[in-house]
Amino acid sequence: MTNNFELFRVPEKVYFKKGSLAVALRELKEVYQIRKVLILVSDLRTQEAYVQQITDRLHELQIDYAVSESDSVITSAPECILAYGDTVLETAAKQVSALPEKPYYITVPSHLGTYAHVLPLPDGNFPDMTIIDTDLMQENPNVIKRALADALSALASEKATEYSDGMAVRAVQLLLHGQNCPAEQLAEAGTMTGFAFANARAEKNQYAGQEAVCAEKLGMETEQLLKTLEAIAFNF
Repeated sequence: MTNNFELFRVPEKVYFKKGSLAVALRELKEVYQIRKVLILVSDLRTQEAYVQQITDRLHELQIDYAVSESDSVITSAPECILAYGDTVLETAAKQVSALPEKPYYITVPSHLGTYAHVLPLPDGNFPDMTIIDTDLMQENPNVIKRALADALSALASEKATEYSDGMAVRAVQLLLHGQNCPAEQLAEAGTMTGFAFANARAEKNQYAGQEAVCAEKLGMETEQLLKTLEAIAFNF
């Protein structure tokens, strides 16, 4: 392994327990004195019930809010942006980075296995807070497989470290169990994938052709890893 003496970077605040939304949003008001939040979502029609959990908590805290779909153009920097979703998190990150003044930025994943909530923004900064609350998360096998691919890519990266490898290995172990894995562990696996992928400075599909490297770090034979991935219909 190449020695990579660098910082292990993550968002400043990471809440990761079921029901942690209320605690995190209370801190938003009491510690950071946030008075208004812009909530970005990908499709309000299909996510309304989950978004309402967020808006209900904000209402209880007497924090003003507005809800907008992620394809809306943000013309001025709001005090705080909360991005809720899966792929929408990448779109939101680009919008936040493009603002002349960076707002307080919160990410909330909507699916088990999502990892974009802990990736750096295009400007190199990380979200200020991420809230990983399984009360707000759905299951989608494709999201879980996408996380598995990137956890393997983190293992295959030449810039991997002991820290990124440790999280990537644990993430792969959990993600391989898919639907048989408890929801909170799948949520944690997605988050660890994001930590590992970002800090190993991995690239998409970097695992391809690096089966032996991944298998060795996982304590498996290459053939065993390939058979395991084939058994879950993973496109390796």
